[in-house]
Amino acid sequence: MIYPEMIYPDMENKAISQNPATEQIIAEHNYENIESALSKISKLKESFLKWRRTPIEERVEVIRKIGQDLRSNCKDYAKLITEEMGKVFKEAVAEVEKCAFACEYFAEKSPEFLKPEYVKTDAEESYIEFDPLGVILAIMPWNFPFWQVIRCAVPAIAAGNVIALKHSPNTFLCAKTLEKIFNRYLDMPILLNLFLKVEDIKHIIPIVDGVSLTGSVRAGESVGELAGKNIKPIVLELGGSDPFIIFEDADLNLAIETAIKSRMTNCGQVCIAAKRFFVSDRIYDKFLKGVISKVEKLKIGNPLDDVDLGPLARRDLLENAFRIIRESNGKLIYGGRKIGDIGFFMQPTIIVDADINSAVFKEETFAPIMPISVFKTDDQAIELANKSDFGLGATIFTKNIQRAKEIAKYIEAGNIAVNRILRSDPRLPFGGVKKSGVGRELSRYGILEFVNIKSISIDH
Repeated sequence: MIYPEMIYPDMENKAISQNPATEQIIAEHNYENIESALSKISKLKESFLKWRRTPIEERVEVIRKIGQDLRSNCKDYAKLITEEMGKVFKEAVAEVEKCAFACEYFAEKSPEFLKPEYVKTDAEESYIEFDPLGVILAIMPWNFPFWQVIRCAVPAIAAGNVIALKHSPNTFLCAKTLEKIFNRYLDMPILLNLFLKVEDIKHIIPIVDGVSLTGSVRAGESVGELAGKNIKPIVLELGGSDPFIIFEDADLNLAIETAIKSRMTNCGQVCIAAKRFFVSDRIYDKFLKGVISKVEKLKIGNPLDDVDLGPLARRDLLENAFRIIRESNGKLIYGGRKIGDIGFFMQPTIIVDADINSAVFKEETFAPIMPISVFKTDDQAIELANKSDFGLGATIFTKNIQRAKEIAKYIEAGNIAVNRILRSDPRLPFGGVKKSGVGRELSRYGILEFVNIKSISIDH
């Protein structure tokens, strides 16, 4: 994930919401001082004392109402996402709908997930409780400005925690909207925004009770160091450079369609997106020809219109994409150029024969760039897939399911899809290994990240 605080020098004293399709400034927001942020933390600590004592049935009812709000106002929220960070409108609608589904899922399942577990021991009665920790600092990025917050905050709040949200500065209007949604049904705040500069986070981590960050490796290192120094539980989701492996017996048309969708969704700005494509030498030429023919037909333009790709979210991301293309030392087969004078649009890009040690393979490429390479054997495919500092996800295409399961055992990743697009799902744990982070979000595993797993033994 690109570091959420990559901003221009002239934005140092305020957050800027800029429409990346038109480059118009939508809104500005001054950063708050430490005293203001500390006051919000105090309010959240007061709320926590009440919220943790609120019966789980009442807590999940609030979450259910949040989900209903998201569904009822889906198109309005989607339009805000599109205008603030450039996501194609139909994809923004899908993002909000996914948020609503997550609320519905955790509203239904949280009582079961948090139910005490009874264990037979030499005590007359033994059980395990799952108690909330307190105020959780959520440091969230811009690329899925609603979903990233929902998938972190909803399980934590269901468990009885409250959230201090440090959102990305270029999506602060989404952050303000989310704060209203979460607090609409209570007489106390359970989520408050901290409009702080990145350097001020060091004052917050020592006084909260847990930290969840989705961001870059650099951000993870800094936040992880502070959390470790202050003995705070932490979840880090630091992005990925996911391999997409196509074997010779794959359904080629489905593999091509899925590869393009996985790489081009949100203009390539997805942590779990496929970013490195490895194709069997037996079908390499057919795959490449098929990808080019379909990429050529992608519609690019105003994300509020019926298009396939909108702009990148910021100018610096566009400039970084072109740096990665230049440094790839590969053959540019298609695209690779800026589109128009206004907006942060670029052509979808296909590169072959890139240097396996170049940025296009080593970094998390947040842009619609497809580097395609060839492999000959299963072992070589595994070796290429694992040749990365990241380990978030991977995709395998083959009709031999037993082969896929065997390959999957040796892929170093937290999430693997076979013959389908890889995406996060509230019902499954989400997270990675290596420099993709630590801990898990979503599912029962995610809800247990920010609880005290307390063992109780009793003799009557």
